[in-house]
Amino acid sequence: MQDAVAQEQADEAHVGRDTPPQEQERGVRVGWRRRVQQAAAWGRDYAWIATAQAGAVLRQPPPDALATGTRTPVLLLPGIYETWPVMDGVVRHLHGAGHPVHAVPALGYNGRTLEESAQRVVDRLGELDLDEVVLVAHSKGGLIGKLVLGTPGVGDRVAGMVAVNTPFAGSVYARWFPVPAVRALSPRDPHILALARQVAANRRIWSVFARFDPHVPGGSELPGATNVRLPVDGHFAPLGDPRVHTAVLDGVRRLADVWEPHPAVAPSAAALDAVRAAHGVPGAGDVAGAGMVATAVQVVEASAPHAPDDAPAGAPAGTPAAGAPQPVDAHVDGLRGPRG
Repeated sequence: MQDAVAQEQADEAHVGRDTPPQEQERGVRVGWRRRVQQAAAWGRDYAWIATAQAGAVLRQPPPDALATGTRTPVLLLPGIYETWPVMDGVVRHLHGAGHPVHAVPALGYNGRTLEESAQRVVDRLGELDLDEVVLVAHSKGGLIGKLVLGTPGVGDRVAGMVAVNTPFAGSVYARWFPVPAVRALSPRDPHILALARQVAANRRIWSVFARFDPHVPGGSELPGATNVRLPVDGHFAPLGDPRVHTAVLDGVRRLADVWEPHPAVAPSAAALDAVRAAHGVPGAGDVAGAGMVATAVQVVEASAPHAPDDAPAGAPAGTPAAGAPQPVDAHVDGLRGPRG
């Protein structure tokens, strides 16, 4: 027995290069007993995802079945070859706390490229017309979500993202996988490398990850993000762990608390000049040019009310009554179009 203990202590004192970085932290045992625990966790992980995937196929609810609630809305981004019901435990916990939960049906089994998948998420956000939404992702879904956060005109309408076990730096195991969609998650993949260099969005990300992830041996810690390492094992099974559910809910609430609405964009001098010209202000129109003025006239005419009873005879619809103030800066928002 003493020999076994001595051997375990020696193993812990000489952590090799093959030891996952998330297991090298102080207080985490990496001796032979811990290796056995990891092997058992690996087996439980596959059993969990097999059961969850079967349940998702047999009992898949409508994508908007849990879209009710009064708190910050959530948009789900599952991992590769997963559908959103695999995240059912997380979903139920969020919805039970009052958050409307939405899915992206167009992701399917999430086997497309990151760029294609991100565009489908962008389209879904536009379809739902959501503001202050928080993305909740698992694995590859977190890479897609990070791309969305950096998309001009869209990312600034998203409060942030909570990602569970996401390989932000890729996974070394992906290099040896025969399926191209999985190999694309290799640390050497140019898209993974490019995404890692996009650090501006990191501060709006909560990365929640297991102490031992058999599929992401390098760990999911993301520089500049809020990193939450939990004493759980596995890549898939943590989705069913109440500790993960609590951490995800905490991240959603904190991101929503610090979210700032998209700032109002001041109209340009040309836009203001075009609006003034459309309202007949003398001398206006030189800055805007004929094309912008013509557009402004169309906007004004389209949004003008019917002519009041005391308008001058023959005046076009929308002409203000005598003595009424001229709203020279009206319709500026119409010229700029909707936000985003």
